[in-house]
Amino acid sequence: MNSDNSPNNDQDNASTPSRSIPSARQEMLNNITAASPPRFLSLPEIMVAAKQLEDIALVHEIAVNENFKLEPQEPPNNSLMKQVKDTMHKAFWELLREQLNNDPPEYTQAMILLSEIRTSLSNLLLDQHTKLKEEIGQVLDVEVIQNQIDNNSLDFEYYTKFILNLMSKICAPVRDDSIRALTLLNDPVDIFKGIIETLSLMKLDMANFTITAQRRALHACSADYEREKFEEYLKVKPDALNLTAEWLKRHINFENRTEPHHDIIVRAYMEIFDWNENDIFPEALSLDKDRYLATNKELNLLILAASTFILTISTTTTLIPNDTVFKKQLKDLILYILKDNDSNNKNLLSNIVEHIVLFCNKHLCLINPDGPPVLPEMVTTIETQILLVQNCDNKIRILVDKRFKEFITAVISSDNAVPQQCPLGLSAFKDELAAVTGSFLRLITYNRKVFSKFYDDILKNLLDQSDLI
Repeated sequence: MNSDNSPNNDQDNASTPSRSIPSARQEMLNNITAASPPRFLSLPEIMVAAKQLEDIALVHEIAVNENFKLEPQEPPNNSLMKQVKDTMHKAFWELLREQLNNDPPEYTQAMILLSEIRTSLSNLLLDQHTKLKEEIGQVLDVEVIQNQIDNNSLDFEYYTKFILNLMSKICAPVRDDSIRALTLLNDPVDIFKGIIETLSLMKLDMANFTITAQRRALHACSADYEREKFEEYLKVKPDALNLTAEWLKRHINFENRTEPHHDIIVRAYMEIFDWNENDIFPEALSLDKDRYLATNKELNLLILAASTFILTISTTTTLIPNDTVFKKQLKDLILYILKDNDSNNKNLLSNIVEHIVLFCNKHLCLINPDGPPVLPEMVTTIETQILLVQNCDNKIRILVDKRFKEFITAVISSDNAVPQQCPLGLSAFKDELAAVTGSFLRLITYNRKVFSKFYDDILKNLLDQSDLI
């Protein structure tokens, strides 16, 4: 089939993951090229390197993103690419309409589409669908159809019904309405166009189904694949891990040269929680930069919530007894207000104070309907203390930060699934801390699988170099 004449040739590959793979690759490429002055590369070397980064990014996304799926790729609106694509498609369908309206009708474009439809339908079937494949070959026989055209006996409606009926049998339920709508059309061009568009979506459905069904198998081998691909990339660009080397070097204790690499790498991972999002990420972490920063934000909000919680409890303890229900509701209230907000927003903290005071008064009223509300001086204390939590040098915040990070460090340092004790005084936040720790652990566990060999080589070289000084 001459795909240059088909409006669908750009859609066969028109799929991208829900998180843009080109941007992920570009993030990695930006980090790598920022690591050191570039050496001159030939065009073939550049093309091979770019393809390797794209392959790594795609496999990585499938492995770490449980919600990964392929989606149709469309050029941006008002872009030159969009204008060219729309113009070409319009010209194709206008030519098809013109040919079908000729007297007698001309079927050159229609036969191109029919061949493409036949191929697409066959590709959507599994190996065990032998009878359906045979039926497609028999009914959509190009030579037979061409003979019918030559003899002016083509039954167009018969073939469209066969195609739509088959599509309805093999499509995902989400496509049922689209196919049903196509059966109500009368215009051959609109029918052809709808079939082509729906088949493109069905290809994505099949690809996504395959990814979901094979996710466990893909995850098992993806780390090895990424490692091998990155080794190939290092042959093209040996300085591609310079930022990673700088990152690891910051955590080497050169006074203790026998320290296990494992401990150095753990400290390096924990630096992520203090990372400035404007700083370039180490190349080895760059594909998950957004995920790491999201985990960082979650922990900072949790630190703020726990600090606010502790201050509220300690300030109101003379009025409100040690009540489990009160603590649970107070924690949930603080987390709800903080959700999807910036922990450095002063107005946010003032808003929290206002809600906490209202909540405490409501709880006091339940305990003692005739009792006094939260005293003005106590309100002032709560407000003052909570607003101070925003400062990085606040003692409560420092303490909570330290205990949370010690917990995470203990978890990621462990080579087994030994449960870690919740930080002292922070048991109210054990579920939230476990969620943040779990997200971070999943990321670095996969990262270790891919890059441990590179990390060990880098650390060995850095320590050997320091011996020569």
